Amino acid sequence: MPPRLPVFAKRLRYAPGSGAASRKAQGGFKLLELAVTLTIMSVLASVGMSNWSGLTEKEAVKGHVNALLGAMRFARSEAIKKNAPVVICPRDLAAGGTRCNTASGAGWEAGWLVFTEQSSPPNYVYDSSTDTLLKEEGKLSSSGGITMRNGIIVSDRIVYRSSGILLQGASNIKFLPVSQNETRGSMVCISMQGRARVIGAADSC
Repeated sequence: MPPRLPVFAKRLRYAPGSGAASRKAQGGFKLLELAVTLTIMSVLASVGMSNWSGLTEKEAVKGHVNALLGAMRFARSEAIKKNAPVVICPRDLAAGGTRCNTASGAGWEAGWLVFTEQSSPPNYVYDSSTDTLLKEEGKLSSSGGITMRNGIIVSDRIVYRSSGILLQGASNIKFLPVSQNETRGSMVCISMQGRARVIGAADSC
């Protein structure tokens, strides 16, 4: 039977406190790593929330713009087809939403009415007894305001002649998100010919 070899490992001893110090060092490193990770996650989360908010507002504005552009294309087409003036006006919610809001600078976020003007003489304000309602848009949610400048007549409205061109003057309509951040808004520029193009809210038609 071969002689047993001495086991030196059993005689080895750690220096007093070395194990505790090692564990503390490792624990300290893990806490620092956790703190850094949490900080990075917090920064990324704040950036992500900001980007998400911006994207949500831009999409809301885009939807509102497309709704009005659709109403304008429809109104222009109907004016030519019916050989009569067609009007788009902001709704007056205080009057139940079945009348035009004739106040200068009235907001369009309450929705709008599209109708054929048949009053004599024409006043370009919807009257259910004489005019024909063609279409209406309900109140728009997630809107920070939709304002028209350079209105067609006295108040803010869009009037197409039977030829499809505007009754009077070009106009522009600004769409803003809830945050009022113009970089997330849009402007609809309406030419004298009745055609529209979309630019940034901070730009000029």
